[in-house]
Amino acid sequence: MTVDYYALLTKAVAGKDTLGRDKIYKDAYDLITRSSHLTREAAASNVAALEAAIRRIEDEVAIEEGRDAAQINEVLSEGANWKPWAFGAGALALAIALAAFMYGYVATKGPANIATTVTAPPPPKAARAREDVVMADLKPGEDGGSTGDGLPYALQRQVVFYRTTVVPGSIVIDRENRFLYLIDSNNSARRYGIGIAQECLKGGSFFRVTNKLEWPDWRSSAQNARDADALAASAGRPGSPLGARALLLDKPGLLIHGTNSPKTIGHLVASGCIRLVNDDVEDLYRRVSLETRVVFVS
Repeated sequence: MTVDYYALLTKAVAGKDTLGRDKIYKDAYDLITRSSHLTREAAASNVAALEAAIRRIEDEVAIEEGRDAAQINEVLSEGANWKPWAFGAGALALAIALAAFMYGYVATKGPANIATTVTAPPPPKAARAREDVVMADLKPGEDGGSTGDGLPYALQRQVVFYRTTVVPGSIVIDRENRFLYLIDSNNSARRYGIGIAQECLKGGSFFRVTNKLEWPDWRSSAQNARDADALAASAGRPGSPLGARALLLDKPGLLIHGTNSPKTIGHLVASGCIRLVNDDVEDLYRRVSLETRVVFVS
C-alpha cells in the first residue's frame, strides 16, 4: 500500500507555524519508527517517502514566506471573513484524520525492530534568515549548564536518517541550518545542534581534525586587566567560553568546541567558531580521531 504523505501532510500543516509543522512531522515519524508491525524494509521505505514529502513541503513554505508584504496582503484581501475560521477547522480535522489513517496503516503490517530514530527537518531557509541575530554569551566564568535539555527538540543530540556520499566517520557541518552530523553507515548520522560565529559562515569546505584538546584555554585580547583576569580564571572549568573540549582543524581559527552558554545553540554567536553544548562536544570528542574529515555545507 502506497501512502501519499505529501497530500496528507500538506493538508495537515496548512496554516501552521514552524513549531506546529515540526510537531506534526515528528508525530508522523513516531508512528512509523515506533511501530512493531512494520518490516524493516517497509519502515525504511515509508521513512524515505515521508522525508521527501517534508522536504518538498518545507521548500514550498520557504518560497511562500519569501513573498513580499504587498503580495501577501493582496492574497489575504481576496478572502471573505469566514475563510480563516473554516481553514483552521479544516486543518485541525485533517491532522486528526492523518494520525488515524497512519495508525491504521501501520497496524496492518508485519513485526520488525526499527533501530534508527528519525526527527523532523530543520526550519526553512526563509525562517532561518529572520533568526540570524547575534546571541549574547554569558560572561567568562559563568556556567550556564552543560546539557541541551532546554533546547528545542531538533537541536538536541539524536540519531537521524541522513543520506550522503560523505564517507562514514566524517563530520558534516550544515552552516545554514545549525547542525553538525557525525556520519554513520546505513544512511544515518548522529546530529548535534550548533551555534556558529559570523567569521565561520564562509570559507572553504574541506578540512581535517589536526588536534584535540580537553578544557582548552581561551586567552583574552582585552586590554582591561580585570577582564583578562576573569578570562584566565575561567579556563579549565565549566565557565570557560570554549567549553569542555575542542577539535582544531587545519586552518587557523577554525575549531569545533564547547560553550558555557547553551542557550546560544542554534544561533549566530559572537565568539569562537562552531560550538556545541559541553555534553555534546564531549560525546563528539570521544567518537572522532585525528585526521577525521570535516565537510562544511551551506
